[in-house]
Amino acid sequence: MFKEGQSPKILVNMVLALYILGIILGRQVDYQPETFGLWCGGLVILLVVTMGLAWARYRLAWVIMGMTVLLVGMLRFSAVMNIDQQDIGQWVDKDITLMGELAASPVLRVDDQGKNHIKYTVQCNRLILSGQELDTHGKIILYARDNSYDEHKGLFQGTEAVEEQYGRSGDIIRASGRLMRLHDYQNPGRMDMVMANRSQGIHGQMSAAKYSIELMAQDKDLMTRWAEQIRHLYKLQMDRVMPKEDSAAIFAMLFGGYGGIKPELLEAFTVTGLIHILSVSGSHITLMAGTANVIGRALGLSGGLTSVLATIIIGLYSLLAGGTTPVLRSAIMGVLTIMALTMGREKDARHLLSITALGILLIWPLSLYDISFQLSFGATAGLLYLSPAIGGLLRKYLWIYVADSLGVTLGAQLAVLPLLAWYFNVISLSSLLANLVVAPVVEIIIVIGLLAGVLVGVVPVVGQFVFIAASLLLGIAYELSRLIAKLPGSQVYLPTFGVIVWGIYYGGLFLLTLSRDRRSAYWRALTGLWHRIVHNDLERRLVYTGMAAAVIVCLLLHCLRPNEMQVHFIDVGQGDAALVVTPHGHAFMIDTGGTRQGGYDIGSRVDVPYLLHYGIRKLDFIMLTHAHDDHAQGVGGIVDKLPVGAIMIGHEGREAYMKTFGGTHQALKREPMVVLKEGAEMTLDGVRIQVLYAPAENLIGGNTGNEFSNLIRVSYGQQSFLFTGDLAKEHEQILCKGGTALHSTVLKVGHHGSNTSSSEEFLRAVNPQWSVISVGYGNSFGHPKPEILARIHNCTNSRLLRTDKHGAIVFTTDGEQLRVNTQVVYDKENGG
Repeated sequence: MFKEGQSPKILVNMVLALYILGIILGRQVDYQPETFGLWCGGLVILLVVTMGLAWARYRLAWVIMGMTVLLVGMLRFSAVMNIDQQDIGQWVDKDITLMGELAASPVLRVDDQGKNHIKYTVQCNRLILSGQELDTHGKIILYARDNSYDEHKGLFQGTEAVEEQYGRSGDIIRASGRLMRLHDYQNPGRMDMVMANRSQGIHGQMSAAKYSIELMAQDKDLMTRWAEQIRHLYKLQMDRVMPKEDSAAIFAMLFGGYGGIKPELLEAFTVTGLIHILSVSGSHITLMAGTANVIGRALGLSGGLTSVLATIIIGLYSLLAGGTTPVLRSAIMGVLTIMALTMGREKDARHLLSITALGILLIWPLSLYDISFQLSFGATAGLLYLSPAIGGLLRKYLWIYVADSLGVTLGAQLAVLPLLAWYFNVISLSSLLANLVVAPVVEIIIVIGLLAGVLVGVVPVVGQFVFIAASLLLGIAYELSRLIAKLPGSQVYLPTFGVIVWGIYYGGLFLLTLSRDRRSAYWRALTGLWHRIVHNDLERRLVYTGMAAAVIVCLLLHCLRPNEMQVHFIDVGQGDAALVVTPHGHAFMIDTGGTRQGGYDIGSRVDVPYLLHYGIRKLDFIMLTHAHDDHAQGVGGIVDKLPVGAIMIGHEGREAYMKTFGGTHQALKREPMVVLKEGAEMTLDGVRIQVLYAPAENLIGGNTGNEFSNLIRVSYGQQSFLFTGDLAKEHEQILCKGGTALHSTVLKVGHHGSNTSSSEEFLRAVNPQWSVISVGYGNSFGHPKPEILARIHNCTNSRLLRTDKHGAIVFTTDGEQLRVNTQVVYDKENGG
């Protein structure tokens, strides 16, 4: 191990890595309150042993120290996850009335029907439960609609602007509803929004009941009021001199947010990798630091004074941007890094980065699961470790400005490439060009936009003129990014990295950061180790033969692996979506999910990322059970992103489906639609697909739309899957009386577990081994109904799985054996 004082940077990095590993392991341990004290006692013992061994300079001290750091990470994770008795999270699944303050300005979204949806972050102070008023603390997310507000109480008497009717940060709020635990779509590869929210002290979510919200403006502290007034002034002045869409975009560039920005600009920025500009992150802090550095050089300031100036500018900007946890994390990292760089201590910047990350994770350990922290830390590490090496190589062949710019972009992107593959499965090659051409324009917009706000208060005419210039530059940035986005290969698919590939990849990047002498030293050490193990030609030949045999065996095992079909039940909330992957890689979907309000595109934001995560880049077809939003709306988002061979629909008519898909998806006009016929059958790679039922007319009356649900069975060998859509009991009786062969291995339970489906006769006819309910957590319908759960238990011997509890559910079969994996392990009920 290391000698005393040797390589402190390596020591800090090792401590950071072990602490991160401890946080990860801490998530896998089920801590009990009565045993938590024992864990803490074990930590104290390890600390004492570590100090004793270190004092004696015993080499084993490093091993014990590593175990101590690991345990610290585990216990730190446990400490923030275990909430106290007064935390708001203690009352989940209860109907409450809460009182508190708005911790941030509300976020407004307008759905396809023009209705407002408001999202609040509330710092809770008091609550009423069963008539009893209790003290509480902690934050929740509160969702509201226009009808959530108590019209008799009035909204914000005395406020000065109509657009502020939904409140501002610091205002008092009172609301009623059922408090729910934090929840998100539980699919692999998604950003962990539950942990990201918990890292900010948010421990629950609630939808406000009708007419339950009361709002009252409140005087805020001086700094918060000052920051809000300045942001309000910026927005007001920009609205006066530029189109509202430009104003919204520039305001987002300055202070974060997406509200009011035209979708075309969002799409262009997304494709070119510039979307991060619209949320305050490390890039903004870096820009503020760079601006301070330019000012310091222009004024002839020393490195120390320049770092002080940068700290002041970053601090003021962080306050203006709302002072949220992600902004504060980026600000801390930026201040420490700029202090090292401006004082000529570039190598110390790497040291400070690790120390800063360790400090942030000690204070906010759940930040590890926040994508903004992951990308910010990774990109900064890439800038410090990789960019100098890459820039130095490129300078041999390119102009210095181009070489350094590419070095910065490549260094940041290469460092986070596995993360981009995991979360997005897409890398933007056009981002290299966009960072050379568009990013400087955007940076100028941010700098002069902030400057214009200062000038407006001093020389209003000049400030307004600068805002107009920023608007013109935004038009240039938009046109440039739109042109770059249309270039061939602007976005390239990136497969998800496995653990081994992650190790090999970052090992290669580590070698890239080493100097030639250090690489030579490592190579000599490896060859020396090889020669100590292998002493002669015979042993060398034996080793090579063994390695070749191992490779051949692995290839044979891969080639002889049985052909398998996979059936995925995707967690799309309160809806149905299933993916079938045939033994030779063909793929199709049965239903796609969707939302009733249409404001959240399940297709592009849930289905497509899921498909890409599993390497599905095209669909042979999509089969739809019926035209309801929660089964079919996701089609529009899918066809916009991926090629689809055909869309197979029920008998409601093409117009009904087009209405569900939404009229903004141009790709739908090119996709063929095929009406499913009862008795139709097809085979794909040995997978048999049958349409058992497809009513061409409403046979039983009613107008819910479920009367046209198709019944589809997918079989491979001895294993079969029955997809029921929202098939009603009356139609189940028609099938049972008609003698339709319904027996299947896996049943997708009808209508999300509603009591309008799943009759006893039907369940006995299917007699599944597994029953899957695709349902949203905390849905307003009360699905699945308790009587349906009891009926499934009484009428079948099947094991029950639910997407609201297990997340994505994946069945794999070779036609004989059947395996199942779930995204979330949840076995407290039904042995799931």
